[in-house]
Amino acid sequence: MNLSLLQIADSALPISGYTHSWGLEAAIARGLVHDAETLERFTRHWLRTSLGPFEGVLAASACRAARAGRADGLDVLNAMADAAIMPPSIRRASREMGEQLLALGATWTWCAEGLAPFMGASREAAGGAPHWHHAIAFGLLGALAGAEPEEVLTVYLHQAVMGMVGAGVRAVPVGHTHGQQVLAYLHGDIKSMAADLVTRAPETAGGGCPYYEILCDEQTRLYARMFRS
Repeated sequence: MNLSLLQIADSALPISGYTHSWGLEAAIARGLVHDAETLERFTRHWLRTSLGPFEGVLAASACRAARAGRADGLDVLNAMADAAIMPPSIRRASREMGEQLLALGATWTWCAEGLAPFMGASREAAGGAPHWHHAIAFGLLGALAGAEPEEVLTVYLHQAVMGMVGAGVRAVPVGHTHGQQVLAYLHGDIKSMAADLVTRAPETAGGGCPYYEILCDEQTRLYARMFRS
């Protein structure tokens, strides 16, 4: 069992993931999500049309680049994330979570030494501290944990879905038992998507759900909200 990989996927990490719902709160306000069934449907659609084909592909690609010692490859992937994440709130959340994850990693004995060369190279290339996105940071730390790209991708998708379901448990609300049922129902989707996406080139990364981006932007203008994005 890869305990280091489990650590970077822990929902208790202080990287502010619990403060984001990734557009779910706007979907609730529109009446699109109102119970466990609609939460499952919304999360599956987000997983298949947005999260997996984009951030998932970048996370797996980041793992491969890090395993090959290619800091320049990570910089390219990070620039792709910066350009392609359209809603400003989601782009900001991705940066905050990525930077905080790497700051934590710099304190862990199992990855601090291996992380330093990548951080130094990226800082030099950026002319200052780079803005690391969460998918890239996750792929890098997954590689330093000694995990294979498919394993990293599977865990990345699972922790993201767990975050969405956790937001639904609090905001719908659906209850913890139903939330865990939704997560279990999505395990098959996560496994099949990881197997399909792991070999895709980073140039193919991209989501295909403009309506999701509209919801993310709309959430910033809700009269009252629980989540930042």
